[in-house]
Amino acid sequence: MYHFRVLPRGLSALCVALLLAACVTPPRGVPPAEAIRPLSAAEWPRIKDDLDLGSFERACEQNLSYLRSLGEKTFQIGVSTVGAQRLVESVEALLELRRKSRTPEELEIGLKEGFELLRVVGSTRGAGAFFSAYYQPILPASPAQTERFTYPLYRRPTDLVTLDLGAFNPKYKGETLGARVDAAGQLVPYFDRRDIDVRKQLEGRGLEVAWLDNAFDRLDLHIQGGGLLQFPDGKLMIAKYAGNNGATYKSAGMALVGSGAMTREEATKATIKQYLIEHPEGESWLLSQNPRYVFFDVSEAPGDGLPFGAIKRPLTPGRSIAVDPQSVPLGAPAYVRLPLPQADAQGLMLAKEESGRFVLCQDTGGAIKGPGRVDLFLGHGPDAKAEASKVWDLGEFYLLLKKLPPRKR
Repeated sequence: MYHFRVLPRGLSALCVALLLAACVTPPRGVPPAEAIRPLSAAEWPRIKDDLDLGSFERACEQNLSYLRSLGEKTFQIGVSTVGAQRLVESVEALLELRRKSRTPEELEIGLKEGFELLRVVGSTRGAGAFFSAYYQPILPASPAQTERFTYPLYRRPTDLVTLDLGAFNPKYKGETLGARVDAAGQLVPYFDRRDIDVRKQLEGRGLEVAWLDNAFDRLDLHIQGGGLLQFPDGKLMIAKYAGNNGATYKSAGMALVGSGAMTREEATKATIKQYLIEHPEGESWLLSQNPRYVFFDVSEAPGDGLPFGAIKRPLTPGRSIAVDPQSVPLGAPAYVRLPLPQADAQGLMLAKEESGRFVLCQDTGGAIKGPGRVDLFLGHGPDAKAEASKVWDLGEFYLLLKKLPPRKR
């Protein structure tokens, strides 16, 4: 996300004050110490890694590249202040241990000897973390508007300013707001989804970077934060997240449930998309229930087609997770345990069983707020799509930190 600390020329202090009063949600505050706490040796869970070593090596390589670029940066983890270098050494040591451990027993012994394990929970009442999953959709698209492709994707508008509200008042640390200066010179919230898609406020400004053939796929791309575009000539392009309008995310699916059109159990991506096909008259209303709007950059897809996370490096399916960086630092190594579905290459479900694995905190998400909220990246393709739609579960989330050496002074 972009953070601009310089306001547009002529913006008054009164305008800022009114904007804060009208639009800012109450600050979340510092997470309680109980949300992230170290475990004693007796409290450790059984740890196993059910994914291949190669995927962990790739994820660690991207992680180390990011962490080494941070220099002397420090992070708050629970009640402790942790330097980026300690995270570097934690990832290096965890990777080395994973490589040399021949059995789960060897792995557990090495972890207890060399690491601290910190449990992260979703509330002070001790509930586990809550997990969802996301994937990278592959969507038919066109570089230009045609009779079939009529739904535009937009690049970030130049008049969109993302305000870092913590720069004005420390109590709003971590809060941001999307805004623009209107014709009267007043700072106002940026256009929402209804303004952009129904009232066409961005039309005619040359901001279109690609076109899709249905509104639901566009909304899905906005929710996922990026995806692959398959152009008619066979070229594969990648739509990368380039910012959002700062509005709060709301679920269009839950709006449909609230209207009585279907039950919560019936509301899936497939059924919602089919509902829109059968009820085009309700499309504008339904999609406008989510006011958040995402903007994209489009470029030629790399060989593996994998998106970049918030660490500005490619994500690794099954190994990369999105977290709230106000609570959990990007780049931290972690261990998760949760029920995970498994589908075949055609997207048909095979099973859903408990999984445990090492992961890296490499991404963020608009709906991922608080220390005990985790979103697992599952890649792209029919299997990833099917699996991601069925992850909505309580699980366990732990951070791994290499033990500090004995003090010399």
